Amino acid sequence: MIKKIAFLLVFFQLLSCSSSSTTGASSENSLNGKWNWVSSTGGFIGSTLTPASEKKTMTIEISNSAIKRYENGKLLSENTFEIKTQNSIYGDNKKMIVIEDRPSQSFEIKDNKLFLNDECHDCYQSEYVRIK
Repeated sequence: MIKKIAFLLVFFQLLSCSSSSTTGASSENSLNGKWNWVSSTGGFIGSTLTPASEKKTMTIEISNSAIKRYENGKLLSENTFEIKTQNSIYGDNKKMIVIEDRPSQSFEIKDNKLFLNDECHDCYQSEYVRIK
């Protein structure tokens, strides 16, 4: 039950956001594409969630200013977002995915991996891999 609650928290926090100054379109363009969920780590109990442990797949599709979320191939949500630079709880200013009325998520792209960090205490850091 705790794993299911934690997974749902991760999922809804992936829809994150807040506000501040906008960064350039290059950050947004580098996010464009489809991404498969690899794992999420964190939460109050410090758990690690994976598609195997949760018995489901999760994919995000990002294009320009829209983000679509899929679970086991089924569309769960579609939201518009902005890329902004904001003060991070992890220190310094970071690029954030901002969706209205949601907590922000900082992000980093390394090679074909996307790292999403929920900007709240006891939240999750998630890893995705780009679908080629």
